[in-house]
Amino acid sequence: MELLHSRIRPDDFRAFSRCLDGKVRSRHHAEYAGWHYGAAWNGRGFERYPEYIVRAASISDVARTIDFARSHSLAVGVKGSGHSYSGSFFQCGGILLDLSLLDDLEIHAEQGTAVLGPGVTSAQLSRSLAAHELAFPTGHGGGVGLSGFLLGGGLGVNCDAWGGMSTFNVQAVDVVTADGQILHANAHQNAELLWAARGAGPCLFVVVVRFYIKCWPEPKKILARNYRFDPKHLASVLLALSGRAADKRMQVMVALSGDADLAASLSATSFCGDHDETRLLHADLLSAVAAWTGNEFDEQELRGLQSIYDKTDAAMVSKRYRADNVMTDDAETASRVLLARFGERPSRATFSLLIHRPAHHYPDAAFSVGGKFFISTYAQWNDADADAPNRDWLKALYDELSPSSAGHYINEMDLEERAGSVSRCFSAEAWSRLQALRRRYDSEGVIPGIQHPPARSSSRIPPGEA
Repeated sequence: MELLHSRIRPDDFRAFSRCLDGKVRSRHHAEYAGWHYGAAWNGRGFERYPEYIVRAASISDVARTIDFARSHSLAVGVKGSGHSYSGSFFQCGGILLDLSLLDDLEIHAEQGTAVLGPGVTSAQLSRSLAAHELAFPTGHGGGVGLSGFLLGGGLGVNCDAWGGMSTFNVQAVDVVTADGQILHANAHQNAELLWAARGAGPCLFVVVVRFYIKCWPEPKKILARNYRFDPKHLASVLLALSGRAADKRMQVMVALSGDADLAASLSATSFCGDHDETRLLHADLLSAVAAWTGNEFDEQELRGLQSIYDKTDAAMVSKRYRADNVMTDDAETASRVLLARFGERPSRATFSLLIHRPAHHYPDAAFSVGGKFFISTYAQWNDADADAPNRDWLKALYDELSPSSAGHYINEMDLEERAGSVSRCFSAEAWSRLQALRRRYDSEGVIPGIQHPPARSSSRIPPGEA
């Protein structure tokens, strides 16, 4: 869509501003720079400057913003909590539509469901559900916004037992389309929009303004065990995990980290109903991996999902972040590549997680890529001078891992360096269907999705320097 902000009459902008329940700031406003910087959780900063930032305070604001954008040929980027590693909602020119204030939340305990706005965070939902002895497979960090998380698939807490992926607990959505309509979508009404909302992530062509979700009984016992092992046994541990009949009530992952020497650990967290059930699950896992991990472990009984959020927060120690991932069945290749390259990482705070995924038969949805292991690397550092070395190291690592993978998880893919490969976040059939729906619902490109690496334009110039 051609950028026409220079042709927008001041009276048009003033009329738009006055009709909003929330607020809008142009690049010429004194508050713009603060709004732009504060839009992203990632402190790395992003040199993609929309012409306007709208903080919507109502669903009507979303529809009005879409109408304004369409009538003036402005593209719209959409953000919830801003927790994207790639800042995928930032684009050059156009409008950034911020939904973080739409954080209404209703719990329907008797039905085991909830209705929430796109600004609701993982911790906010968990706290509200716990009062009714309910739970949901949120993100592993309490500050993770549920809108972007669910739209991209949602590899959430205990999601193996709770739906396979978190997005499959979304029973319906309310959306604003590119022509300004507000529609309800479920399995029987506008079903193709629910299909797309379950996994399209930043490639979605409508704005989701309300989620209707299924919740689960709160687990009575959450027990975490951590086993340390020699990294040279990484492939053996992964093969042992993939060769066993995994219980979906057990979340199992391997971490690679280390300030100096490379360290490896296996973490197993069970979500069960009682003490005996929990012990049996852990004993069964240990029998499969003890030859490499030994029998010693650290154990912690967790009290609700907040304990998991706290552990995640403790691991994210820096200001600047990048992430990338693969989904793969090839444990041996992944182990070889990771062990060969991990010692070269520019920041010792960087770590990788290798999450074992039990077999699932997913419903038909935009989310459509799987693998026995989800392998994601979280590069983190503090100094801007280290941006390029960390970017280049992460890209080289996943250049080597990608050919042997089934694809990528869009929420943690490096969409700055790999925007051209975003189709690999979907099956070929799902990608083709997604593009056909985009042509049907947004033929003018009002909500264009991923637009970077951005083309060179004046919109890259920071506000105040134009």
